[in-house]
Amino acid sequence: MESLDCIKNGRNSEKQFLINCLLFLVMNGGLYAADMQKPSRPNVLYIVADDMGYADCGVQGCKDIPTPNLDALAAGGIRFTDGYVTGAVCSPSRAALMTGRHQLRDGVPDWIPYGKPGLGAGVPTVASYLKKAGYRTALVGKWHLGEQEGCNPLNRGFDEFYGFLGGGRSYFPEKSKAGQAKVNHYTQLVRGREPVEQPEYTTHAFGKEGANFIERQKGQDQPFFLYLAFNAVHTPMEAPEDYLQKFASIKDKKRRTYAGMLSAMDDAIGRVLKALREAGLEENTFICFISDNGGPIVRNAPNASRNTPLRGGKGETWEGGVRVPFFLKWTGHLKAGSTFDEPVIQMDITATVLALAGAEMDGKWPINGVNLMPYLKGDKKNPHETLCWEYGKQWAIRQGPWKLTYAFPTKVAKAPVQGLFDLGRDIGESNDLSAAQPERVKEMKVTWEKWRKEVGGNLPAQAIDVKNVNHAP
Repeated sequence: MESLDCIKNGRNSEKQFLINCLLFLVMNGGLYAADMQKPSRPNVLYIVADDMGYADCGVQGCKDIPTPNLDALAAGGIRFTDGYVTGAVCSPSRAALMTGRHQLRDGVPDWIPYGKPGLGAGVPTVASYLKKAGYRTALVGKWHLGEQEGCNPLNRGFDEFYGFLGGGRSYFPEKSKAGQAKVNHYTQLVRGREPVEQPEYTTHAFGKEGANFIERQKGQDQPFFLYLAFNAVHTPMEAPEDYLQKFASIKDKKRRTYAGMLSAMDDAIGRVLKALREAGLEENTFICFISDNGGPIVRNAPNASRNTPLRGGKGETWEGGVRVPFFLKWTGHLKAGSTFDEPVIQMDITATVLALAGAEMDGKWPINGVNLMPYLKGDKKNPHETLCWEYGKQWAIRQGPWKLTYAFPTKVAKAPVQGLFDLGRDIGESNDLSAAQPERVKEMKVTWEKWRKEVGGNLPAQAIDVKNVNHAP
């Protein structure tokens, strides 16, 4: 009996062993299958504001306009204290974001008026690269890189487009005197190429459309790229009545309207981010937020934005024109609630995304941005030894904390002003050190001139003669 029990127990043990093995294989097979199903490349969400001030969200020091959704985005990822754009106005900045290349290489030195050539033909965009890599691509909002058919977003890598081709328009439905909807190729709201009636305030409409696109990606195996490009808070100064009432305590009428416009954009961003969470896509989505340039203070359609503590604003190569709110979030990959204090520029976002997507690059069109991931992980220290700018007859160069600026004065657009500044000690560019360090000025100017020849292509140099400038106060 004892031997029979042993045999029986042995068989039971063998049976249990086999069951355990099967359970192990099933469980680990399930985990392996889950890993195989999990997207190996992140989804990508670009969010771009238009003419937003450097100091106009809570994490940047704003006190009078709550921006809970932008603040939460920054808190969930990395805030770049020295985040720049290549252009002091919108089209150049957006062109470089789309291509990862400096806009002077591709014929976009300034904003693009109606009927003028847009982004250079044939230049690959982040959308075209990602589409080729298997992504679903969509643009919601403002384009402003040319309204000709060759420049149409649907011909530059986007599968879907809902927005307008130009640089600015009313936020409310456009009506002619006869009460009929305007059909202006530059400002007309379109879906794809077809004109559509504007349902509501554009910022609300763009938020809804962005959220709708996200919702449609739920359960899909294909990764996506959404470029959510607001025209807020660019002029005209128009806000819904309920948002104006929300900020009734702000006495300055223009600032009150600006507050309503910014708050509406923050709500629209919140709607899109909520859709991302509810679709279960947030953790594998690389999210960026920037403004396309600094807030316009005294020129270029001022909108009551604030760039404190920076000097100048939109249309200028002072810090206030090119340093912007700049956040990145990728849950589990970028440290939440952290800051990065080395200079970065919007072209780096595109370079980073293309690297993460494993996109096959076209050697004919080399990009100027750098993949930020090794720097954000601490493997490398400084993404850029030198950054350079040119806008009209203004230009600037930054090396480390040093910035050499040839720009217009802050308040009066007369003679350009020269200055060498230590941004580490003087972020407001108020203490000109050029007289004390003439050799540094000379060396930085030579470096800028070399850069200008490299990126300028066939564009004539517009830089001012340094002999005919005033010194910064």
